Amino acid sequence: MSHDEAVASVVAATRTRLPALVQRIVSRIRAEIPCYAEADVVQPDDLRSSVRANVDYILDSLTGSAKANLTAPDATGRTRAAQGVPLAEMLTAYRVGVTELWSALVATARRLPSVPADDVIELAGAVFAAQNTYSDAALAAYRDEAREILRTRERERAAMVEVILSGAQAKGSLWEVANALRLPLDGAFLVVAAETELGHDPMPRAESALAVIDVRSVWRLDAELSLGVLSLPDRARNGAVLTVLNRHATRRIGASPVFAELHQANWALQLARLALGSNSGSSGVAQFRDSPIDILVAAAPHAALETARAVLGGLLELPEDELDLLLGTFEAWVRASGSATVAGAELFCHPNTVRYRLRRVEAGTGRTLGNPGDVAELVTAVRAWRELPHS
Repeated sequence: MSHDEAVASVVAATRTRLPALVQRIVSRIRAEIPCYAEADVVQPDDLRSSVRANVDYILDSLTGSAKANLTAPDATGRTRAAQGVPLAEMLTAYRVGVTELWSALVATARRLPSVPADDVIELAGAVFAAQNTYSDAALAAYRDEAREILRTRERERAAMVEVILSGAQAKGSLWEVANALRLPLDGAFLVVAAETELGHDPMPRAESALAVIDVRSVWRLDAELSLGVLSLPDRARNGAVLTVLNRHATRRIGASPVFAELHQANWALQLARLALGSNSGSSGVAQFRDSPIDILVAAAPHAALETARAVLGGLLELPEDELDLLLGTFEAWVRASGSATVAGAELFCHPNTVRYRLRRVEAGTGRTLGNPGDVAELVTAVRAWRELPHS
């Protein structure tokens, strides 16, 4: 008897007991691999059909009739990826199946006295070569399907983030989206806007780094900006969040103030964009200041800038560094509650230098710092000029 005839006889005899073999393989897989033990992941009929296709493929390949037909492993790989079966467990199932099949082939060969031992040894190489081909095909199909699923989920995730950032009108739809993204409707939130370069993520590790400090974040990346909605355990975590973002920033980032309700994300996004526009650095985070004046300025940015131009008047004709010096001195004086001495200590200059600069502010704007109304106008104008992007 030739080798091919010996193999054909072993395969034919094995096929007569194929249903029992398939059942043994299915039972071992369900008993030994936890993922397959749950019927809601891989249905019993689905598993049995896959095992039968696997066994048929290897038996056919041994007789030379299935070398080019990889439909079965392709379908199995894609199905398992869609079902969420871990890749390692799918390959373990193949190993269990081939082990049982090989045991069945050896037992059958022993019952056939006309099959030489050398033919059985050669049969082993053919069996495991077929198993490798089958596994490789299933593995490639699994990875292709997993990549497609990942791309689909990322598109869906980006769309849901967009719903939050655009301001969902229906409260029910916002709840549904927040639930899908595992975000609360109330709590402590930040919106972040980061510059991108040709659509590359400027903070690829920020999400995992934020998770370490118990901050959940969801992101949407487009050609110009990476936008994130961050859920903080409490407002006190704001400083830690800014530290993480600064550590991972490769471009400029703008952050909103902390806000309490998720439906305010659209408003917070505007503030994050304003903070990004006023960020003069090459990288790092600028957060929009959480004060009533800043919020009022942000509510009507165009009107605020026009008002700032009108109030600051002749100061805006000065060189940029000189203007910054005068406005910075005025802000320090305001923080010092009108004390030139305290402001001078902050600015490392003599109180008389502070008074001289303040007189220049009065002369350039036509306002008097002894008039509370004029001071209020100047504070608002300076905040608008400092916070809002302008040409």
